[in-house]
Amino acid sequence: MTDMTDTRARVLTTILDTLDNVATATAAAATGLTTYRALNGRPSETRTALALAAAGVAACATDQITTQLRRPLRRRLGLLPTPYSPNPYAAAPLSTTGPEPTADQLAQDVAADAAHRAATAAIGLDRSQGSLTEAGNWTGSSDGTATCELPGGAHLLCMPSPADQHGYSTRSFLLVQDGQEPTPVHSIGDVVALLGLQNLDAEPLPAAASDAHWAAIGEDLGIDGLVPAATGPGGTDPGTRTPHVRADDSL
Repeated sequence: MTDMTDTRARVLTTILDTLDNVATATAAAATGLTTYRALNGRPSETRTALALAAAGVAACATDQITTQLRRPLRRRLGLLPTPYSPNPYAAAPLSTTGPEPTADQLAQDVAADAAHRAATAAIGLDRSQGSLTEAGNWTGSSDGTATCELPGGAHLLCMPSPADQHGYSTRSFLLVQDGQEPTPVHSIGDVVALLGLQNLDAEPLPAAASDAHWAAIGEDLGIDGLVPAATGPGGTDPGTRTPHVRADDSL
């Protein structure tokens, strides 16, 4: 029964649409031809342009009029008011969305988002995009903050600021150490300095390695014998290098 009803509706709709198209085309052709003949004394280009314009206006007006006239007929025949109206009897599409998120799921989403945002904002601390810019090194919280564990039991805290009127929110970083007040940091250098990780007691290079280094520089620059000069009677510094310029280079 449903198939027969659908077939009947499609047939009636096709007939009415065909009649509508015929009426629109007839009105446009008649109006255009009448306009063209009425402008007999004008140039052919002007007559053609005005005739086409009149035909277009007539087609639009006829379509609107026939649509309004066909509404009662369509309603009486059990059809949709217009061919473009949504079908209230059409089967609703199957929903492809999953279940609604729970409060716990939303809290986990906020924490994951905070970790990723902290890693992204950490690019401002480390332009080389090192370990601080990796989301896996950050642990987000449901309040929007995130932490990154550092050596010595310290951690870096990323705190979001309230969003402005345009929805833009910045993030600030604090270095948190046991027994100390959180300290704002603005670069990876600040973090290293506050943690005391600088290698200030680095051993100097051996003398042989230093001499080889200077000799390599001399070879690149074309200077022979760029080696430490011996301490002279006047107390010349042993670390002073005495260059020996080649004869052809002095010209």
